[in-house]
Amino acid sequence: MSDDFTEAVRRARDYGLGEFLEIIGELSQESTKRGVLGRRSKELITYGIALYKGCRRCIRIHERAARQLEASDAELELVRRVHLFLRASPLPDKALWRSWKQSWTGFLLARHPLPPHEVELVALGIALVAQSGRHIRLHTRGALAYGADQRAVFEVVPLALLMDGAPALSQIPRLVKAVDRALRKAEAAGA
Repeated sequence: MSDDFTEAVRRARDYGLGEFLEIIGELSQESTKRGVLGRRSKELITYGIALYKGCRRCIRIHERAARQLEASDAELELVRRVHLFLRASPLPDKALWRSWKQSWTGFLLARHPLPPHEVELVALGIALVAQSGRHIRLHTRGALAYGADQRAVFEVVPLALLMDGAPALSQIPRLVKAVDRALRKAEAAGA
């Protein structure tokens, strides 16, 4: 390591960046831990977020990591399509939104190499970074309806935070509200 780099890190720590670097380090470790979601699933979600962010370096890193975890070409292509689908979302127009949602449902239920709840989790990761309340609600509800555990939904958060930081952090209240709402609806339907 060069002396310039070491000196820059030391000065950054003096300005309070040390705590931030520790938090980022913890998030990085959290994203590689095995939880409800496996590492391959987490890498596919992170790959989708990287595509949305347009970070070429991140795209290469997460595509390579997903491949090392035996993600197939078809799975990577599916993540690219999810990214494109969300980019094409017409949020302000209600009629176009309804049409888009119908198209999304058709796409989601088509035969894919990933189950629908995992496709929804990829979309949710992108929605968190895009700060789209409509998409957060839609993809949270979809993930839970198609079999994701609520813990899996929340495991997307550290991935979004690692890739986007504070903007994704600001979406946690929306996500909590979306999970609560989806669980109440499911409970009411089952009663």
